[in-house]
Amino acid sequence: MNKKEERVMLVYGGISPEHEVSVVSGLQVGRALRKSGYEVMEVYITKDGEWLLSNKSGFDIKTLVDKTKTVKDSKRLVITTDRDFPVWVRGLFGYSPLEKQPDVVFPVIHGRGGEDGTLQGLFELVGLPYVGCGVTASGIKIDKYLGKRLAEFLEIAVAKDWLFIKGENLNIEKVNLPAFVKPVGLGSSIAVQRVETKKALIEAIEVAFCYDRRVMVEEAIIDPIEVNISVMGNTDLEVSITEQPVSAGELLTFDDKYVGNGGKGMAGSKRLMPAEIGKEKIKQIEGFAKKYFRLLGGKGIARLDFMIDKNGKIYFNEINTMPGSLACFLWEKTGKTFEKLVTNLVSLALEESDSKGKLISKFETNLLTKMVAGCGLKGGKIG
Repeated sequence: MNKKEERVMLVYGGISPEHEVSVVSGLQVGRALRKSGYEVMEVYITKDGEWLLSNKSGFDIKTLVDKTKTVKDSKRLVITTDRDFPVWVRGLFGYSPLEKQPDVVFPVIHGRGGEDGTLQGLFELVGLPYVGCGVTASGIKIDKYLGKRLAEFLEIAVAKDWLFIKGENLNIEKVNLPAFVKPVGLGSSIAVQRVETKKALIEAIEVAFCYDRRVMVEEAIIDPIEVNISVMGNTDLEVSITEQPVSAGELLTFDDKYVGNGGKGMAGSKRLMPAEIGKEKIKQIEGFAKKYFRLLGGKGIARLDFMIDKNGKIYFNEINTMPGSLACFLWEKTGKTFEKLVTNLVSLALEESDSKGKLISKFETNLLTKMVAGCGLKGGKIG
């Protein structure tokens, strides 16, 4: 193991129904970063939104399930608008800048407050390089409805859908059943339900409104084959192997993904790699994935989910810009270990930061000088 020069601030947890999933992914990434030789600052965001920096080499699950132990083994951390010293920690006499600032941030937060562009916007404002997609790509990703509109623009088929917004009249007469009800801004199959009656549809929408103000109802594709693929890169994009997860029903539930199979979740699930859909279909999905990621402005990594109906038609389902466990299963089959995966992503983050740093960010003008001299502005005056 060679010691890396970069100091990585790993961030996971967060205020989101996907909090626990983020913790699992974060701990996996932390182990891989250390194995790869990075110095890691491990930051856990509690469900209440507290940022805690581990005093040790990192947190463990036993500590994280007990908030008292978590607080005892950590320091409160804040991100400031000081671009020279953006990370501060609380000590005996209040907050002060961290002596060794991070070189790059590795956010491993799924869903709102981390995968939706808000965290990315914070890092952009303070000038911290970070792993993964930027503000715009993350913002579109978190909205399943808008994500499908982008696919349509690229002429990739999507299942027919209807958007419902909390507070508006609930007109369900136009919906074709059976259908799936999905909170627009959530992942991990949380609050996703398959419904076959109008009564069940109304009930499922009401449940989904507890998680999101925007709910998408999607016409069910009968007996679909689900195919997942990951894309990695900034400009030169590469794709992983395709995966065909096997579930007991038409929907991979939260339990299927994280709880079942003796607690192993998807790690213990049956999956076909590559997907058994034929080489031509795989090439088509690889092309769709790259095209979508590029138009989205994707950076770093993402996992894209597709469905194939009984007639062989491919449908875009959704994109995850910070996939659970970094979609490591898909990349291992291409020869990339978890350690290699995180190393690639850190390098891509620094590459992207360097590229953005070369853009012109200042426009030299004498506008203010002219205003001071009394020339005013075209169309009016100030003061």
